[in-house]
Amino acid sequence: MTGFGADSRGVWCTDSSPGTVARLARAGFDWVALDLQHGVYSRTELIEVARCFPFDVAELVVRVDSCDFAGIGSALDAGATSVIVPQIAAVAEAERAVAATFYPPLGGRSRGELGRTWGRSESPPEVHNARITCAVMIESAEGLAEVEAIAAIPGLGQLFIGPHDLSLSLGTTVEALLNDDSAGSPLRRIVAAAADHGLSAGVFAGSPAVADRFRAHGLSCIVVATDLWLVAQGAAAALDAP
Repeated sequence: MTGFGADSRGVWCTDSSPGTVARLARAGFDWVALDLQHGVYSRTELIEVARCFPFDVAELVVRVDSCDFAGIGSALDAGATSVIVPQIAAVAEAERAVAATFYPPLGGRSRGELGRTWGRSESPPEVHNARITCAVMIESAEGLAEVEAIAAIPGLGQLFIGPHDLSLSLGTTVEALLNDDSAGSPLRRIVAAAADHGLSAGVFAGSPAVADRFRAHGLSCIVVATDLWLVAQGAAAALDAP
């Protein structure tokens, strides 16, 4: 199991039931991301997903809804081993995300994993700290301007690009970002900042074809499909079948 990091492929869920999330985890993806920002999930539904998630075959990633201490801790308490924190535009915001992700002495996370309530064994705080990834989303002109300083924050594990919001903020399009092969392009700047500080670089692509285009820019931790895309493709294949 590769998990959430370099050279990995994930699926993004906004509307799938706990059982469907578990089946997607067993389908061969390295990780499954639950979207609490733009998806339908509440804290209760996150917990239900975690109860039946097959952690032995894939990693559960949660895109939390904001850079909030309680929200980040809640996702990790439920069983996520990686969090993606949206709309990070400044060093101080990224530092808060890291502090909320890790137990002391690396951060200030409060201990209280929920897995023990359904019989999952607990690990010592230092074990949790060693296996958890804090990814922050670079998806604004402000975040891009600070990306080198953000990447230098101790404890950060990944820079994750939100291409749709980033292109909106820059007054351009995702297609234009992908077509920009210049040395100082936004995508290459983020990838370089991550590499300079030993971080992985992730991105939301949403489909295999778009994922290949992002991969050509040096991005390696990629959302290659969404639950909605998979349903649409499956339906189209069934209707096209003889």
